[in-house]
Amino acid sequence: MKSISQSRVLLGCTASLSLMAVSVSAAALDLNVAGTKASLYGYAKLNMIYDKDANLGPLFTPGAIALDSDSSSEGHFQADAYESRLGLSTVTELEDGSELKTVIEGDFFGTGNLRLRHAYGEWNGVLAGQAWTNFPGFTGIYPTVDFRVPVGTSETRQAQLRYTTGNLSVALEESGKLGGQVAASVNAANGAGVKATNAKNGMPDFTIRYAVRGATSYHASAVLRQLAVDDGTDDDSAFGWGVSFGVAQDVTDALTLRASVIHGDGIGGYINLNPGAPAYVSNGKVETIESTGGTLAATLKVGPGAVTLGTAIATADWDDAVADSLTGAENANEMVQSTHLNYIWSPVNRITFGAEVAYHQREIWSGDRGNALRVQGMAQFAF
Repeated sequence: MKSISQSRVLLGCTASLSLMAVSVSAAALDLNVAGTKASLYGYAKLNMIYDKDANLGPLFTPGAIALDSDSSSEGHFQADAYESRLGLSTVTELEDGSELKTVIEGDFFGTGNLRLRHAYGEWNGVLAGQAWTNFPGFTGIYPTVDFRVPVGTSETRQAQLRYTTGNLSVALEESGKLGGQVAASVNAANGAGVKATNAKNGMPDFTIRYAVRGATSYHASAVLRQLAVDDGTDDDSAFGWGVSFGVAQDVTDALTLRASVIHGDGIGGYINLNPGAPAYVSNGKVETIESTGGTLAATLKVGPGAVTLGTAIATADWDDAVADSLTGAENANEMVQSTHLNYIWSPVNRITFGAEVAYHQREIWSGDRGNALRVQGMAQFAF
């Protein structure tokens, strides 16, 4: 029972601290009723944030970085417990000897209300429900105190039907949520694409991944998707694609190096905090936007915890959109980069603290840039 609950909890916790920063051990409450073993798990967590420059919000938001040409207030403090989490996992032995596993998990990042994170069942390699996307992979994600993982990676959950055999997994996933939809213009205030009113989802996104974990962990994955507009009279569509590779290498017992890269055309939010929309519409035609993301980091165990220094970047090519006179495209975000230095430690089991300094940058197509410095701390108490 404990091995099942630990694996589920680890998946949840790695996202909150961007993988391997913390793991919650066996649940505080285990029940065995009518052949079903149930485990309750979770944690309470405090985040405290000081933004030296513009207010970046509870989660780092690139569009909130003030550009050099803008005027904005400086010095912002905030604290919250929204990341606090509660989950329930079950294992039921079926009459044929197989096991049915389920997970339902939520946190309070829904503006203080319970927000669904995971809700799925898994049987004989088939997973159905809401879980981590199958693209790109966790391998290149380095630990951060900020609940949002670094740019140029991906960690969002969405509804899907997945099949896993050995190290290979394929999935049909919700379209239009993580990947985003066709844009009709660009918001001048934050440089983000504005969804076209006639954007539609015509088919699911298809993802495939091969991943190995060990002293040398790596993944290779791909996504294929359709981007479409349809106003009932005129319609058009284009296919988007993306590929990703990542590696994490334990150089010594104390030192781990990580690196990853994602590249694609029309993949949108499958690159975390992608500065580009997946596509835009021009004269009734859907035109995809090319994007690239990547990470590079080192984690060194020191004392009761570990120090991590990592950098991550995401870029998008808006040149064609500007040439096609897409409204606001000259203000579109073209590059977002983050560098993190943190120390995350556990003085005793189930209690984790973290402190971090992060330097964030963004650049829009016209060349205007901005940067922001964030200092953040956290305290987590798991059960």
